[in-house]
Amino acid sequence: METTNILLAGLPAAGKSTYITALWAVEKDGKSGHLLTCDGMPSESSYIDSMRENWMVLKEVRRTAFAEPQEIVLPMKSRRSGEKINLSLPDFKGEIFQRVLDNAVSKEIKDWCGKSSGILFMLNLGGCSPQMLQEQVSDVTKPKVDLEKVVMTSGDIEPAIQNVLLLKYLYDYMDDIPIAICFSSWDATDCKEGESVDEWVKENHPCIYNYVKEHFSSFRFYGISAQGADYDDLDENGGDELAEKTTQKERAFVYTDKKSFDITEPIDFLISE
Repeated sequence: METTNILLAGLPAAGKSTYITALWAVEKDGKSGHLLTCDGMPSESSYIDSMRENWMVLKEVRRTAFAEPQEIVLPMKSRRSGEKINLSLPDFKGEIFQRVLDNAVSKEIKDWCGKSSGILFMLNLGGCSPQMLQEQVSDVTKPKVDLEKVVMTSGDIEPAIQNVLLLKYLYDYMDDIPIAICFSSWDATDCKEGESVDEWVKENHPCIYNYVKEHFSSFRFYGISAQGADYDDLDENGGDELAEKTTQKERAFVYTDKKSFDITEPIDFLISE
């Protein structure tokens, strides 16, 4: 069976591990009817099974603790073509991608960039319009600092710009390959009714929108809620409702111009291009 490598990329707390976990939880039994679904059990699943246990009972999926990326290989089948593939994704710590911005690129990152046919790019920024940013800057009183003692790192850069810099590295290293840009925690996003995710990104994060549009010929934006809700905001009734949605496979969702419970859509786009 052919192996398709997709680079799962994103800075710390972007939602990478939670998305992989939700994907496994929803598609594991092969009965979802989604664009892609599991076609048998992987040879090794202990790592992702341990995260799935937390997801199923509405506990936060633990961030990747391993220094080395955990390769997750899932046997998948396409509903449209009937094609079977081994989908291979790495679960990197976000800090590994953060170091890329400081010119400390690991061999593992380079290896995955070299062998991947698409990029699943995760980020978690929420809504922050240019007007809001200008207001925030105007309200800040600049402290007096000794410029000779200032040491800047990538962590001092505004998050949206950090993501653009990471996109630039990936583009420079991997060239123009298909990319799905996925905004996590979409359940908490202030997207207006009837507004598409493209319109939302263009208004709230124009630097990301413009960079992607100008450099990648094959791209799509998605909103993703891998948890389905903020667990901290749930009361007892809300927890019961989310548990019921888990059973019905209607908890995690993606958004383009409408909500869909088929969270394989971004990956299907990448492997279909």
